[in-house]
Amino acid sequence: MPWIQTITADQANGDLSAVYQRIYQLYPPEYKQSIPALVKSDGTEDSIVAAHSLIPRAMEHMMSAHGVLIQPELPLSRRQHEMIATIVSAQNHCVY
Repeated sequence: MPWIQTITADQANGDLSAVYQRIYQLYPPEYKQSIPALVKSDGTEDSIVAAHSLIPRAMEHMMSAHGVLIQPELPLSRRQHEMIATIVSAQNHCVY
């Protein structure tokens, strides 16, 4: 994950905490569950949302758009979302 400072949702307070809450309200329930394979030995997980936490306004716009695009009434499943993200990351030579 990023090698930058991040502030996770459980560490956030004030405006950043409110931004996290608004973003996560948009996410379907299946995205709120922890995925065991992603949990590190110290019990934490990497978070693409937290990678944007130093600029809360940008994080809210970007991740809210993502939350709207992954709604369950749209035609793609979570597996399809993950496959698209994997292919795009591979094409961009991204290790995440």
